[in-house]
Amino acid sequence: MAKKLLLAGYFGFDNSGDDAILKAMVDNLKKLNKDLDLTALSKDPEKTAKTYNIKAANRFSYKEVRREMKNTDVFVFGGGSLLQDITSSRSLYYYLFLLKMAYTFKKPVFIFANGIGPINKAFNRRLTKKVLDKAAYITLRDQSSYNFVRALGVKNDHIEVTADPVFLLESSSDARVDQILEDQNIVLSDRVLGISLRQWQKSPMLSREVAKFCDSLVEEDLDILVLPMHYPYDVEYCQQIKTLSKNKRVHVIDSKYEVEDLIGLLKRCQLVMAMRLHALIYAAKANVPVIGLVYDPKLAGLINDLSIREYIKVEDLTKERLREKYDLAMEDLEDRAQSMFIANKRQEDLAQRTIEILEETLL
Repeated sequence: MAKKLLLAGYFGFDNSGDDAILKAMVDNLKKLNKDLDLTALSKDPEKTAKTYNIKAANRFSYKEVRREMKNTDVFVFGGGSLLQDITSSRSLYYYLFLLKMAYTFKKPVFIFANGIGPINKAFNRRLTKKVLDKAAYITLRDQSSYNFVRALGVKNDHIEVTADPVFLLESSSDARVDQILEDQNIVLSDRVLGISLRQWQKSPMLSREVAKFCDSLVEEDLDILVLPMHYPYDVEYCQQIKTLSKNKRVHVIDSKYEVEDLIGLLKRCQLVMAMRLHALIYAAKANVPVIGLVYDPKLAGLINDLSIREYIKVEDLTKERLREKYDLAMEDLEDRAQSMFIANKRQEDLAQRTIEILEETLL
């Protein structure tokens, strides 16, 4: 009989990064064994089931979650940044509840390439330590998460640093990207700067400063392609850049596309300014140099893993500082692209290691 795996994450919220995580997990688990019985916990189970050709249950229905947990063989937790209390303690408690339920039903728990932390409240740290110590295996997507887990006092002997599963995905074809640009009524030159932003409460002037930076490029012969990652929230925010900027060559992708499409679009760029973590990963998959816009520790960890030289804290971002980073990055694009290619291949191998560990330990 086929093994049953229950997958948990931030699924069904139309967030490109988390959608990409689920797609990478499903694709590679099916490559491992096409007969695996996969079920995901989702905010929109009907859409998730249809999109990924798997079963899905309502993550907010205690009855459905309990049923699936009771019937599964392995609980696969992640990826993404699920165990943290920066967003809220409520979110952390939800995921800790899932893990405790798995242990109650005596199900082996596989932590799948998680980014863990920050967890600031002492009570939350104690709870998290307890549940992680009971996991059958913990794989983490970056070294900073490993350091954080050990700082919590987790004694689990089965911990390994791998990489985000999205590194296992590929881009859409050139023909598909051409069709997307045509559908969006966007014509790009050979020189394109990609930008991916999100709203951040600690930086209320962010969109205005980025718009001013775009104004500083008016005399440059290049197009600016703005790619939202969380639909529709990032779209509404990114449109502000186009509205505020005097640069007529700012283009915003205003429809939701698959992760492979976004990687393909980023391949058309010479350079990408990435704020969301998975925008940074998509750029790496496209072998395009990146300027990191850091608003969260998880980005700092990945920037280090990808050997990215130019980055700036979002709270410190001004038009002048962004232009300085841009000018530095444009000086040696070929060397930076080659460095990104090497780092991407390293991350691909580490991401594949997560699948291998799951097979070796639980399947």
